[in-house]
Amino acid sequence: MALGDNVKWRRTALGLTQAELARLVVIDRKHPDRSWICRLEQGRVDPRMSQVRGLAKALRVKPWQLVVEMYENGTFWERYLSLDPKHKREVQRMVQWFWEGRS
Repeated sequence: MALGDNVKWRRTALGLTQAELARLVVIDRKHPDRSWICRLEQGRVDPRMSQVRGLAKALRVKPWQLVVEMYENGTFWERYLSLDPKHKREVQRMVQWFWEGRS
C-alpha cells in the first residue's frame, strides 16, 4: 500500500485536505472526487499510470516517488525536495538501479 501512504503523507505535508487535492489533480481532463482520494489512500484503488502522473503533478513530486516505500522517512523527502535538479537525477538513477537490480 505504498502509493496510498505516500499520497497521504505528501498531501498532509502540503497541508491539503482530500477535497483540496482532488481539485488539484487532473486525470483525463477531469478532477476526481474526494472519495476517490480517500479510497486511494486506503489502498482500495489500483490507479492507472495516467492517474499516478496526475497525482504526482498535483503533489509536486515525480511519479516514481509515489510508488516506492519511502513515505515514512520525512527527513529523506525534505532533503530530496531541497536538492538541485542535478542531484535529484542522481538520486533517481540510484533508485532506478536499485529496483532494476531486484527484478
